[in-house]
Amino acid sequence: MKKPLGIVINVSAAYIVWRVALWIIESVAPAFWPLYQRFLGPSYWANLDGVYYLTIARGGYGPYQQAFFPLYPLLIRWITVLTGINDISVSLIISHISFYLGILLFYALAEDYNKSTARWGLLLFLVFPTSFFFSAIYTESLFLFLSALCLFSSRKKWWLLAGISGGLASGTRMFGIFLFPAILCEYFSQKLRNRSILSFASLLLIPVGLCSYMAYLYFSIGDPFAFFHVQPAFGAERSGNTLIFLPQVIWRYMKIFTSVSPFSLTYAISVFEFAVLSGGLWVLWWGYKHHVRMLYLIYSLAILIIPTLTGTLSSLPRYVLSAFPLFFMFGSMHNMWIKILAFLIFMVGFILSATAFLRGYFIA
Repeated sequence: MKKPLGIVINVSAAYIVWRVALWIIESVAPAFWPLYQRFLGPSYWANLDGVYYLTIARGGYGPYQQAFFPLYPLLIRWITVLTGINDISVSLIISHISFYLGILLFYALAEDYNKSTARWGLLLFLVFPTSFFFSAIYTESLFLFLSALCLFSSRKKWWLLAGISGGLASGTRMFGIFLFPAILCEYFSQKLRNRSILSFASLLLIPVGLCSYMAYLYFSIGDPFAFFHVQPAFGAERSGNTLIFLPQVIWRYMKIFTSVSPFSLTYAISVFEFAVLSGGLWVLWWGYKHHVRMLYLIYSLAILIIPTLTGTLSSLPRYVLSAFPLFFMFGSMHNMWIKILAFLIFMVGFILSATAFLRGYFIA
């Protein structure tokens, strides 16, 4: 069996099982949580941020919606106009196709290590408690595909494709700009004969998505950094004007743990957020000690740390999905019991988190 066909078979089987599990979870969600209507969207998979993406796709940016980058809603609008299919269906189609293509690239990248790493990495990725967002009207799936394509292209030395996919990624989420230093690190680690002015110029396409959005914001509302400045409008005590450093954020969480009821959803989510940060940094340290590729370390570290500058770990359990090389590192660990324990914990968290989201609760 040829290697690409083996990857497709393995990934397709895992994708089908994951999607069937979500269908089952959707049907049993009412048994887990009462309906919370504050954050419900027009579809259970369009709750919370999904409402904003559909609103932007339908009528452009409204007040405080500049936090949401434009490529995903633009694709929704264009495909809806071209096909006549309703925008909710279009949104979900984009998310599901992007996720499938994204995990194909995920698996191919993880196989750089070995098949066991690829299989364990994908398994842990699929059952991670927030992986259900890949099935929602969120940018997670599209960004996974574009960022994985960028990293895959850099590994193959396809610099133009790396630049184009990276540029599209930085127009999908702010995290896309973190690909730039990571890919540059990979580029300059190559032998001199593999470099050229054209290949280096191709990599300069990566910031184009973010820069284009900043230019749009400047000319439309006079603030190129509006995507940062509007953050306080979304609660969680986010800062949109000053940077708050990690020790201050950790101190804030220590106060939450000592002042909030341990039986509340707020407490559980805070513990989840803090555990993701701690676990992510531990996996990064393990990766550094075991000489994981520097582009993976740089990219994943930026995704873990930069969001904390807003003063909160809110949404970090979802953001960590974009730092998918962390799951390569986790999957490559030799201690089988750690991976089995993580799988069981992740699976329970996946069921609880997905059912809560589908009933209208904020998870990440």
